Amino acid sequence: MKGFHIIASLLWCIALQNIAFADNIYKVRNIKQGESLKLKQLPSRNSKTLVAIPHDASWILRRDKGRKVVDKVVWRKVQWNNALGWVSAYYIENDPVAEKQASKRQACLNDRNIKEKICCGYSKAARKQAYKHVPILTVKNIPIGKSLTLYSQPTESGKKLVAIPHNATWIADLGEKRKHQNGTLWSHVRWTGKIGWVKSAFVKPDPQTTHIGDLKRKLCTGVL
Repeated sequence: MKGFHIIASLLWCIALQNIAFADNIYKVRNIKQGESLKLKQLPSRNSKTLVAIPHDASWILRRDKGRKVVDKVVWRKVQWNNALGWVSAYYIENDPVAEKQASKRQACLNDRNIKEKICCGYSKAARKQAYKHVPILTVKNIPIGKSLTLYSQPTESGKKLVAIPHNATWIADLGEKRKHQNGTLWSHVRWTGKIGWVKSAFVKPDPQTTHIGDLKRKLCTGVL
């Protein structure tokens, strides 16, 4: 249990830092489903892509009050997950829902009566769910700045649901695999609330994140 509280404290500090210094929280717009927004190292179309942000992503944190205009493109400096870089302002907009959630989470983090800070942001509905072990996968063999497509069916002819970044984790393994007639093996997964299929060759088990997720669910649902 001691090890879990160390993990919880670390995640709490990261969350607090991200929220405290964010003037605004953005979400992606004007990107087609299944496509992605490129987070650039510098404010330039030709700059290195750090990560491909999904078409429906939120919690993109503004890190600079100013803006830069390069070749008639307005750029904003932002952070998404652990990546800090630049995106075209045309593809982002303020997300009032996320900002409201951030305010509630900040209040939870500042409340001395709440001991388990890792549960801040855990919904009431989630707290009522019974504990269930969930194996977690992470992306592998995808180049930096590229994406792994989540399809509606175990075939490339299926609908593209979302583009999963090259460094993504917290991909829930739903336990089913199917082999296409061309020999490609597919895994049934859930990522950011979307359920679909990814090519098995591009995901692998993530034991550490699985362990953290299991402990968090046990603690926040009152099982332990």
